[in-house]
Amino acid sequence: MTDVHNLSSKELRKAEVLQRVVNKTISQKDAAQTLGITERQVRRLVAIYRDQGTAGLAHKTRGHPSHNSLVQTVKDQAIELVKTKYSDFGPTLATEKLLERDGIKIGTETIRQLMIKEGLWQHKKRKPVHRARRERRACYGDMEQFDGCRHDWIEGRLANGAWATLLASRDDANNMVYARFLGYEGTRPVMTFWWQYFKEFGKPLNIYLDRHSTYKINSKNALDDDAMLTQFERAMEELSVEVIHANSPQAKGRIENLFGTLQDRLVKELRLEQINNVAAANIFLRDVFLPAFNTRFCVVPRSENNVHTPLTKTDNLPARLSVQHERYINQDFTIRFHNDWLQLTKVQPTLVLPGSKVTIEERLDETLHLRLNNHYLNYTKLTAKPVVISKPPIALTSNPNPIPRTPTKPAANHPWRKFQLLPYNITNRPNQRIPSRKIT
Repeated sequence: MTDVHNLSSKELRKAEVLQRVVNKTISQKDAAQTLGITERQVRRLVAIYRDQGTAGLAHKTRGHPSHNSLVQTVKDQAIELVKTKYSDFGPTLATEKLLERDGIKIGTETIRQLMIKEGLWQHKKRKPVHRARRERRACYGDMEQFDGCRHDWIEGRLANGAWATLLASRDDANNMVYARFLGYEGTRPVMTFWWQYFKEFGKPLNIYLDRHSTYKINSKNALDDDAMLTQFERAMEELSVEVIHANSPQAKGRIENLFGTLQDRLVKELRLEQINNVAAANIFLRDVFLPAFNTRFCVVPRSENNVHTPLTKTDNLPARLSVQHERYINQDFTIRFHNDWLQLTKVQPTLVLPGSKVTIEERLDETLHLRLNNHYLNYTKLTAKPVVISKPPIALTSNPNPIPRTPTKPAANHPWRKFQLLPYNITNRPNQRIPSRKIT
């Protein structure tokens, strides 16, 4: 006899109804209506029940392996590979790598159960949702969520065990990811990231990011937030890209969740490829990882429009994406910058006067450019402090012979010479000037 504990609730109910048929308390027609089967099926089940009892109602394949079940040797091979190569992988990623790298096709749930049995995986409970999900933007390029993450991406294989910083953007409409490894989350690396993004995709309408000091001035002494911009905000304003600052990590949850996924998947992919430097990691990221990642995890946006703005000549990325400073021109046409002396040459594309304010661009290629009235000035870098010139020129122009500075002397008939100082007691206003004629 089969233990009743091995029967399903449906089979136990069927046994109860058949027992009533055997006891002749109900008819076979009523039993058929109760069980939802035909009378012929009831007669067949009654015969089995009288002959075998409750055990005859159990499914005949119970306790037997499925004809479609995976061969045990394949399971053993898969779990052995997981132990040796993918021990810290999740079931989903382990299933993908077994198929890609080892040619073993096995179900994710099968791997999950095998890993749980071997103690390689524990079920993780998700935290309850406590925030309303913000609706995605409709068009590709409408908003890019952007952030940086410093992490041991290459697992100590860099020189001196250094960590790398991954800068990444994720489109809010279709989840398209663009990422690159850089040294740190500073002004120059961030500008380098967006330079390459603009050249490849164009300019998005908005960039959604946090309040890191690279992106926003957070000083409490800042009286006017609109007047005080970081170098990044200034560059985006000149390129007509709006910068939106999030007030919490949850507000830009899609880019935050991306780093959680990449810290699991990307770290293991770099380990499998035995990558041990940032240059190789960037090549792998661009050519292999991101195309496959975007193919799998991108979604279809509500609109097919791509609202990225193409670059034009007026954008001038080298100038816009530079660190800019303002300095004043000295009387000898020198400029002090970072403990260096910059000497303006005699020939300039525009009129240059002492005391003029110039903009110094520290570009990403580590060159300096001096801009005045939308013209770039010619200069040389001095090795020492310049010698004081007794008579420097008045101005610098495009003329190779600049105008010398000469002292001016009023003419004999100048109005200034027609006045003289009167004695103090003649007028209530001291030192009043009157024309030099006789007073009658």
